[in-house]
Amino acid sequence: MKTNRLIKVLVILIILAISLISFVGIYAKENNLRVNILPEYLLSTNLSGSRVAKLEVDTSSNEVVYDSEGNVAEDGENEDGTLKEGYTKKEEKVNPDEVLTKENYEISKKLIEKRLKEYGVQDFTIRQNTDNGDIFLELPENNNTDLLLSDITYVGKFEILDEDTQEVLLDYSKVKDARAVYSSTEYGTRVFLSIEFNKEGSKKLEEITKNYIETTDEEGNETTKNILINLDDETLLETYFTETITNGILQLSIGSISTDSEEISSYLEQAAEVATLIDSNIMPIKYNLETNTYLSSAINKDILQIMLYIIIAIVAVALIYLCVKHKLKGVFASISYIGCIALLLIVLRYTNVVISLEAISSFIILLIINYLFVKNITEKIENKELNIKEIARQVYLKYISILFPLLLIAITFTFMNWIPVASIGMVMFWGILTIFVYNYIVTITLLKDEK
Repeated sequence: MKTNRLIKVLVILIILAISLISFVGIYAKENNLRVNILPEYLLSTNLSGSRVAKLEVDTSSNEVVYDSEGNVAEDGENEDGTLKEGYTKKEEKVNPDEVLTKENYEISKKLIEKRLKEYGVQDFTIRQNTDNGDIFLELPENNNTDLLLSDITYVGKFEILDEDTQEVLLDYSKVKDARAVYSSTEYGTRVFLSIEFNKEGSKKLEEITKNYIETTDEEGNETTKNILINLDDETLLETYFTETITNGILQLSIGSISTDSEEISSYLEQAAEVATLIDSNIMPIKYNLETNTYLSSAINKDILQIMLYIIIAIVAVALIYLCVKHKLKGVFASISYIGCIALLLIVLRYTNVVISLEAISSFIILLIINYLFVKNITEKIENKELNIKEIARQVYLKYISILFPLLLIAITFTFMNWIPVASIGMVMFWGILTIFVYNYIVTITLLKDEK
């Protein structure tokens, strides 16, 4: 009897911890602020609001100066602004006419769609004007939307250049894979952007690392021969090598070594963003972000709050009824019920389920199912006509026959491309699994009689 009571106390404490984590959060200090380190709920555009953006094909031109040998010259003008002898200047379009084809428009659209998916964006729409290539996007509104819109317009032209001559030593065509990695030591964790080259690129990288190193002359003076690592002609890093790289993998340090989990997570996100741009195919057309407009959610937040309060009130009344009718067992059943909902909310956070306005109906159905499930178990245990194993068997057989078809429908909905329907399926799928597993382990443990 004493052991059984201790188990029940432990279970209640675990439920309390789960409920606090789910409804309140886990807070840590970041930049002198307390922030919740739990993943944010992924809300669909009809709940979070959306960002509508237009990406236009870049029609601008740049002035390019060439030397007498036809190479691009960085410094081709005299002090008075005139060209040096033998140098020429040309107006060159960012997107030459020959690349502005319907085929390249379609390739660019598919590449942007691929990048959005790799960035973890699920609820988005993308359309294209096939006549001029302009792309129209609608994305969920969150803290990363601005950065996301900035990243997807990159062409993705990765290059390693000689700092002095601007000669391209190695480029994106030789990249096999790019990813964010990290290494931990007793001093902390360091994040790297790891770029793996193909066979030809590996040989070239080995050659580069032999030449672009720090050297010391006879007088003891140190000199370095530097390279530039560029993405879309923007310098990510200026560096030299201290040793020869023979495995074909270039690792670039992102940020500094750290022991702060939030800082490490931030560095990993930065590295992953650049890795996605390098690893994806190069976009044949350069786009500019022309318009960027916020659209409010489909339903007013005040109305959502009222709906939430009504749901909480109904659940509270139902649980009070359970407590009054079944006394102590009703109290245990109510505690277990709250813990199940709290756990489900945590599961929805960590499984990256997109929660849409339509999925709220799924959640309400799950609230009802869980209540009936707990109520049925409580009533059968209170009657004491059967042992606990037989009660569990009967209740689960009854609900399996009811919920199994619902689970199949949920799985079918989950794999649909339309987010409102997929969201209903994902919420229902994880909800049914959580209810079945949780109640078998927790609710029955709390309600079974002490011996």
